[in-house]
Amino acid sequence: MEWQGWAGAGWVTLAMLAAGLAGVQGRSKLWWFFVTLLFGPFALFFLVIWTEPLTRREP
Repeated sequence: MEWQGWAGAGWVTLAMLAAGLAGVQGRSKLWWFFVTLLFGPFALFFLVIWTEPLTRREP
């Protein structure tokens, strides 16, 4: 696999991780997945530093 394949796989993996983190924080997984596909690490960085209070989910 050439470096473009690895870079693409890494980019999609990053988007999946961001979607998972968004779900844990109570945000839309699908929306953050696509935003991270477009903006990459910048979107993930914004998601991590966003400190808006979130509502707790009941189990």
